[in-house]
Amino acid sequence: MTVKTTMIVTAVFNPDQMPSAQEYMQRAIPMLINGGGEIIRRVKVTRAVIGNKKYSVLLVMDFPSESAVDAIFSSDAYAAIVPLRDLGFKSIDIVFASPL
Repeated sequence: MTVKTTMIVTAVFNPDQMPSAQEYMQRAIPMLINGGGEIIRRVKVTRAVIGNKKYSVLLVMDFPSESAVDAIFSSDAYAAIVPLRDLGFKSIDIVFASPL
């Protein structure tokens, strides 16, 4: 039985490179959806209640399996947009999560 996986992305925009960030998102999101992903939540972080606000955007997506996500990130199409990602964000973390 294949277990669903959740992908969580936290990021901080590079304000000097917003066109790169926007193009990255315009290309990456359809790639992720076409790879079987379902957007659960996509939000702008406005403040921290406890701790420090360390990122400005958050994306949560579910996928049918971890291998489905791996296939996207190892594809030539994704490799082509990595330079946009690296310019458009000061930092970005992409992690997988599974049910407890």
